[in-house]
Order: sequence, then structure tokens, then C-alpha cells
Amino acid sequence: MCTSLKACVYREPFKVSFEEIPYPKISKNEVMVKVIMAGICGSDLEIYRGKRSVKPPLVLGHEAVGVITDIGENVSGFNVGDTVVIEPNIYCGECYYCRKGRMNICERKIIYGVTRNGVFAEYVEAPSKFLWRIPENMPYEAAVLVEPLSVVLRAIRHLNILPSDNVLVLGGGPIGAMTALTLEYMNTNVVITEIVSSRVKILKEIGIRKVVNTQDPSADEVIKNYFDGDKADYVIDTVGTGRTFAQLFKWIKPGGKAIVLGLTGHKAEVEVFPLVRGELSIEGSIIYVGDYYDAIRLLRRRDFADKIVKVITHRFRLEECAKAFEVADKGEGLKVVFQMQ
Repeated sequence: MCTSLKACVYREPFKVSFEEIPYPKISKNEVMVKVIMAGICGSDLEIYRGKRSVKPPLVLGHEAVGVITDIGENVSGFNVGDTVVIEPNIYCGECYYCRKGRMNICERKIIYGVTRNGVFAEYVEAPSKFLWRIPENMPYEAAVLVEPLSVVLRAIRHLNILPSDNVLVLGGGPIGAMTALTLEYMNTNVVITEIVSSRVKILKEIGIRKVVNTQDPSADEVIKNYFDGDKADYVIDTVGTGRTFAQLFKWIKPGGKAIVLGLTGHKAEVEVFPLVRGELSIEGSIIYVGDYYDAIRLLRRRDFADKIVKVITHRFRLEECAKAFEVADKGEGLKVVFQMQ
């Protein structure tokens, strides 16, 4: 019987290491999952950069697909060998927000890779209640994107988008790219902006049609042309900084709505006059509520999955975790994943 396993452990800002940790035990209501592929998220990078408080040593990560290797005695509906993804935000089900159906803002939420050890490990235990079975024909590259795609779908669900609408996505990171690709799949007129030239190139290469480099002196004119001289009915800010918030107010039309899902800690100024005069709506969007179901259904569509997996630009072995985080931190690509096998 295994007594230890290897994992990517966060020790201090800008330091993660490949270490041996004790092999976890499962409770009666849990299963053991052998991790096959796991993705680095922006929130992992916030921890890595020392901008989000956690208690090290901590195994990072919350986006993963794997195979069940052991099952607790009270678990039903799953079998050894099933391919699954983990819903990594364990809500209590009892607090005020959970009882109101808003489990995404649970007061006592336990989060993989934040308040407990995460999925950047050879094996991880998980409550069966927070597992989702993956269809046998779904590639691991698609399955590992279920969690971030659920975040995207939650944000889009806040909006009442029609094909005739103009939508501006601020930020061309993994979430921004997945948002733009999803909206294009919905036949929406979507424009995505990005300030890093290398990422602008990647966004175009993976097939996003309307990409604007905000460092280009003609960026405003390009956006205006893409919107036929108009502004955006909806703005989705996937960055969440003062700079992108200013862009939000610049491009949203009166009566428009904006969704902010960039989870940084930055402060931003609110322009009160256009907010009130234009009857603008600005909402935050955090993780998901039931969106895993729709993300899995969407990724079962091969034409969509073939597009969305292109956001994976770098693959590393788990023992290369230090290098993987360096690459992700520099924004050299889009989604960086660990491929265990």
C-alpha cells in the first residue's frame, strides 16, 4: 500500500517544488482519484505571486481530470476506473447563501488548492458529491477545461445575449480566450482585447476572429469598426484591474451591462455620471452554480471541443512544476497544464 505520493507544493511567493507528501486517506463518502491532467489557473498564480493569503506548505491546483482508483463504502453511482472531474469548491449546504441556492458564495466554502491541498498531485481524495463523470470519448484535454469553462458559462448566463449584440471581452488570458470562443460559437459579434503582443498572436492563431492589441495606436478605431461604429451592449472584464475597468466604462453603451470576473485585488475607480445617466449594470461573477453540467454537455460537441482545447499552449510533467509556474507567470502562452501520463 502507498504511503506517499509526489506533488507540487507552494512554500513561499515564487517558490513551488516537487515534493513527497503523505498519501491521503479517503472517508466513507470519498473516492481516490489518480490525476491525469491538471491546469494552472489565474488564482493559482495569485497565490504563487504572494497576492492571496494561504497557509503553506500547500499543494496548489483545482482544475483536474482523473480516474477513480478507490471508493469509500458509502459511495454509490461511481466505479473504479471511471473518468471524473472534481468540482473543487466544497460548499457547506447549510449557511444562508447555500440555502438560498447561491452555493458559489458559501460562507464556509472549502477550496482545493486554497484552504486545503489541491490537485497538483499524483492522487487526490474527493467527496463523491462533488464529482462529475466524463464521457468515455471525451479527450483529457477537453475534460481538464470543464472547471474554467463553467466559470465562463456562469458569467455569460448573467447576460441576455442575442446574436445581434456587440460583446467586448477585456483580457486575452485563458478565461478571456474561452469566453470569446464560446461567444463566437453562439454566433455573437464578439471582440477581445489584449495588451501583450505575444498573446494577441496566439489568440489569432487559435481562431478568434476579432482580436485587438490595445497597444496599437489605432485600437479604438479597430474596435469601433468591428462594432459598426457603435459601442458594446455587453462587456465582460476577465482581468479586473483599474485599467480594464476604465475600458469597461469607455466602451459600454447606455443601458448596457458589464460582468467582472477577473479576481485580482486591484482597486478601480467608478465613473458615477455615466453609471447613473446611462443606467448601466455592473455585476460580479464568481465560479459556478450547476454550470458543470452544461460545460460537460458543451464539450461533448466535437466541433466546440476542438476549438476550445487550443487554449492549452503548454504541457509539463508534474516534476517540472517550478518551470511550469514560471511560464504561466510570464504569460508566455494561455493555459498551462500538467500532464501526468
